[in-house]
Amino acid sequence: MNFIKRFPLFETLLATAILSIHLYAAFSDAYNFPNTWFIRDDAYYYFKVAQNISQGLGSTFDGINLTNGYHPLWMVICIPIFAFARFDLILPLRILLMVTAVFNAATAVLIYRLVKNNLSQAVAIAASSFWAFNSYIHLTVYEPGLETPLAAFAIILFIYKLSQFGKEWRVKPVTTRQISVLAVSATIAMFSRLDLVFLAIIGGIWIIFRGRPIRSLLPLDILIIFISMTSSVALRTGIEQYNSTYAASAVEAVILVLVLKIVSLFFFGTYQPPQAGSLIKTIRQTVFALTTSSVLAAGLYLLLVQLGIGKSFPRSAFIIDWGISLILILALRLAARLAWFGDPKIKVDAQTMTPLVELQTNWKKWLTEGFTYYSILGGALALYMLYNKIAFGTSSPVSGQIKHWWGTLIDTVYEGPVPDWAGFFGISFRWAFNAWQPASSLFLWMGELIYPLYPGPTTTDERYYIAMFVSVLIVLVIFLANARKTLQAFSSMALIPLAAACGIQILSYTTTAYGGIKEWYWISQMLLIILAGSVLLDLILRPLLKIKPTRLTLELASIALAVFLAHQFSLIVAATMRYNYFPADPGYMEILPILPYLEGNTPPGTIIGMTGGGIAGYFIHERTIVNMDGLINSSDYFHAVQNREAPQFLHERGLTVVFANTALLALPPYYGQFAPYLQSYAVYGGKSLLYLLPEPKY
Repeated sequence: MNFIKRFPLFETLLATAILSIHLYAAFSDAYNFPNTWFIRDDAYYYFKVAQNISQGLGSTFDGINLTNGYHPLWMVICIPIFAFARFDLILPLRILLMVTAVFNAATAVLIYRLVKNNLSQAVAIAASSFWAFNSYIHLTVYEPGLETPLAAFAIILFIYKLSQFGKEWRVKPVTTRQISVLAVSATIAMFSRLDLVFLAIIGGIWIIFRGRPIRSLLPLDILIIFISMTSSVALRTGIEQYNSTYAASAVEAVILVLVLKIVSLFFFGTYQPPQAGSLIKTIRQTVFALTTSSVLAAGLYLLLVQLGIGKSFPRSAFIIDWGISLILILALRLAARLAWFGDPKIKVDAQTMTPLVELQTNWKKWLTEGFTYYSILGGALALYMLYNKIAFGTSSPVSGQIKHWWGTLIDTVYEGPVPDWAGFFGISFRWAFNAWQPASSLFLWMGELIYPLYPGPTTTDERYYIAMFVSVLIVLVIFLANARKTLQAFSSMALIPLAAACGIQILSYTTTAYGGIKEWYWISQMLLIILAGSVLLDLILRPLLKIKPTRLTLELASIALAVFLAHQFSLIVAATMRYNYFPADPGYMEILPILPYLEGNTPPGTIIGMTGGGIAGYFIHERTIVNMDGLINSSDYFHAVQNREAPQFLHERGLTVVFANTALLALPPYYGQFAPYLQSYAVYGGKSLLYLLPEPKY
């Protein structure tokens, strides 16, 4: 009974609705699962590797090449599920659907608790229901079968833990156990998706520097410095040349200026309470700190280049960086003066001290807690990387290395790096460079509304950015009009570290010439939109929430909204996951039409190469599919492709047949290296079935 009492009525009803709708889907026709639910080829990379691990074949997609091209924690979850694939290939998909439903319910409940504890019940009901039943979120996060359900849960769990910690440290001493629990939570988030390492690192800053202005200012300073340095290089060189030539050196410069600027900002006193000194003093400190650090960074980098350690770099970028970072960091300090970023309960006079005194007073505590937190986080990451190096020959997932390589190539057949400034900052509404859904859908809708005011067949972009600018401006006005309440909510809900981590994660892809960015990378951003939107809604409704009858009315309206969203979502699921509509045993004819063709034109035991092949690899019978793009292949194969030795590499491992588009194989990243080794003998659906010859024809 005590366990049941821990779950309020709404949480129970919300979880029940989510699980019930998904349970309906889980028992639908077998045809539905690979055709309308788990349709992403990338997901089947996980499924097949998990199946092979469960059967004792090791971490391999094809049973031949060892691979680490996946996020580890999701693979751990998939292994026991896909052990059932030896009995029925559809059964694990039914189980996995329910596992994702559990993560959906858990994430929605944590959103409800976080918002309720810091804002209001009515807003909490609306926010959690929107997350649970929004069609875009479900399509992007829960249906692909990728690591995203786990990542969403891990992110909100960590943010929830940070929010709880924010209340606890004010009333009782912080223990090593508390820091360790938070570090473990951050580690779980990091291993759910490895790019969440930025959230884990920023979270440590938020924990260790509690009660001091640096806690809120430093995460945002890191984001600003990252934006400033990389955009300075791109402004100097252009996006295309940045991607092909300067991305690596720009990241090196970011690391250098990050260290120098943060140290300089600290010792020049810019992390003291923003209201402690005059406005002129704040400007003077910031200008001196950034000028000193920029001069040192430029000089040191040029010295490293002369020593052969650094790469070639546009020198004028340091001047541009100085200007951009000065403007943005000054704006942050001025905003901090208008509404104190820290805890409003702490008086400014009690916090004011010189940087050296602050360091002398706090260094032991910072060092002890920092060691506790980052030794757990960093130790886990180091062990993971060491294991990968020993087991797979490379310390990081090979899929990420390959996509970074793709981004540096010209005219690759796969998705290239970010092509324009909108994508560079993640504010494009096109393809995977749209990092701010579902807000961007709202901007597009608003852009359609203003069409009569801004007509034209080619004005979609302009109307989108006008709608975005106006919307953001209105939100900022509302936030600034309620500055203290806004920042108190952002602080208590740990949205400042989440926002900084979201920005850094976007830049970690767009500024490093990363190819093949996908829309499901932006889970943190979706959660930030939901939580920041909750703060906005609470500010708008706050006058009404103070009146008891009106508050009750708003709560009932939120419940009605939840019911409506759940009903609409259930209709979508019912229309998608049909019952008794398809044959009970569809085989693979409907799942992937090429499978009967491949099985009919190759003998059992054939090893077939495909550029992709996730779904085919999972469903094909008595044949083996080898992934040729390398995303779920070995590090050795990746280097063979780079060295244009892939045909020999594959032939040595028994591959005799290739099923691919020969025109695709002629372009980067393959560069035509397969052409001398291929002999066509059949064509199907625009692709050729080819023999892989042991020796080149020419």
